[in-house]
Amino acid sequence: MTSPAAKIDLRAWRGLDDLVGMAEANQRLRAHVGLLDAIDLAAMRHRYTHLVNSDPPLDVRIAERAGATVGYARVEWHDLEDGDRLFDVTLALAPDAWGTGAIDALLDWGEARCRAVAAGLPQDRRSWLGNEVFGGDTELEAALVRRGYETVRWGAEMLRPDLEAIAAMPIAEGYTVRAPEADELPAVFDMTVLAFRDHWGEYIAADQTFEGWVEDPRFRRDLVVCAWHGDEPVAVVMNVLVEAPDGSVRGLLDGVATHPGHRRRGLGKAIVTESLRVLRAAGATSAYLGVDGQNHLRAMDLYEACGFRKVTTGTTWRRLLAEADER
Repeated sequence: MTSPAAKIDLRAWRGLDDLVGMAEANQRLRAHVGLLDAIDLAAMRHRYTHLVNSDPPLDVRIAERAGATVGYARVEWHDLEDGDRLFDVTLALAPDAWGTGAIDALLDWGEARCRAVAAGLPQDRRSWLGNEVFGGDTELEAALVRRGYETVRWGAEMLRPDLEAIAAMPIAEGYTVRAPEADELPAVFDMTVLAFRDHWGEYIAADQTFEGWVEDPRFRRDLVVCAWHGDEPVAVVMNVLVEAPDGSVRGLLDGVATHPGHRRRGLGKAIVTESLRVLRAAGATSAYLGVDGQNHLRAMDLYEACGFRKVTTGTTWRRLLAEADER
């Protein structure tokens, strides 16, 4: 598909080598909107080799101008714990390609692909089209508004700019905090899946894989902070080290989860503050995380109490698949 005026071409995925241009386009978008979470090419490669319900040769389209990648769209679908089904179009378009018509070309393709995939699935769930939009991505936001999508959720990145003066946080009686041993990791993963089951928009357990966690090139077992009740893992933070744009090391608290049967006992604050100490010892000088701004457990309040402050926002947009226009 070609837009003659803008000279934007959409083509199919050719293989993992496409990730270099895709990552660069995505990073240009993230830099433009001031996102803290930068693209890691190795982690992106890992992600694309562990996709669930998404087959890149069929489910990825790359936008090119004069042979250079300026953006892409990827389709995947998941059944959700709330009983619905989500057809998600991940879309990244570099700002230098805004205003060319590429955003609508990618959305046209993505919506059509979602309808085609949906036609081959059981019609047993209410189905949604969905997109995640970085705050400041006015190109994608305007296109979704034109198509009748609505915002249904908002989230944020939160930053703790330094790792000094970390408050001591005693653990509740009967609990301990330590990194898991290698043979304990499957139990920690299973607990995490259980802990997130009652969160908004969560995928069913079958669509989440242990290998997707431990085989990530950023994974380090010694950075996992886990609270234990006897031999049972009951709360966890999956920490990661990333390089900030200024060359410093920043810690990412990539998932903070507490077992439903052990909430409201101060475990969340205990493992977050311990994570800050672990990350500092590993060389990080700041830390950040992503949060659902409407989390029913008031996660943002917890993170603010631990010294984090909101720095960017994003929104989730949805539209019923049955209402999508045939374009």
